[in-house]
Amino acid sequence: MNRRTLFTGGGGVIAGTVAGSALPGAQAAAGASKPYGIPDIAVVDQDGREYRFYDELIRDRVVLINFFFQSCGDTCPLVTENLRVVQDALAERMDRDIFMYSITLQPHFDRPHILKDYAELWEVKPGWKFLTGEPDEIERLRRALGFASLDPEYDLQLDNHTGILRYGNDRLGRWAATASLGRPAWIIKAVTSIADVA
Repeated sequence: MNRRTLFTGGGGVIAGTVAGSALPGAQAAAGASKPYGIPDIAVVDQDGREYRFYDELIRDRVVLINFFFQSCGDTCPLVTENLRVVQDALAERMDRDIFMYSITLQPHFDRPHILKDYAELWEVKPGWKFLTGEPDEIERLRRALGFASLDPEYDLQLDNHTGILRYGNDRLGRWAATASLGRPAWIIKAVTSIADVA
C-alpha cells in the first residue's frame, strides 16, 4: 500500500489558528528548566540519532510539531499526507529555517526502525524528523506541549491527540496551534507568518 492509497477517502478539517505567547500546559511542567516549560528530554529520530529535544531541536528555531503513532487507523495517515504537501510547498526552507517533528504516542512500540519504515513509506524529505524516546518522557513532553486533555477518559484515546499541529518560533517566544488536517496553504501561511517576523 502506498501513501496515495492511504490518503484516498479522507476528508478535511477546517483550520483555525489559536494564537498564544506560551504553550498550554507550560505551568504544569514543574521543574522544567527551559523556556515555556518545554522539557529537554532525550529523543531518538528515525535514523537512530539521539537529540536533546529543546536544546538541539527547538532552541531558536521555527518548528511544526504533531503527535502520531504508526498503527493509527485513519487520522495519522491523513495528517502525514497533509504535512507532506506542506513540506513540499515549503521546499528549500525545510531543514534550513523551518523544521517539522512528528512524535510517537506509542514510544514503547514505535522504535527508530519502525519510524524509518514509516518515513520511507511517505517519502519524507530532510527537515522532518519522526521521534521516539522513553515512554514516561514522551508522555511528559506530550503534556507540556499541550496535547493532553483534562478529561481523563478522552485523554486515554490516542487518536484524540493526532489532529493538532503546534507551531512556534522559539527565538521570538511565539506559539500557536492549528488543525493538522487544515488546508496546507493555511498551515504554510500560519507558520511563515511567525517565521518571517524580523
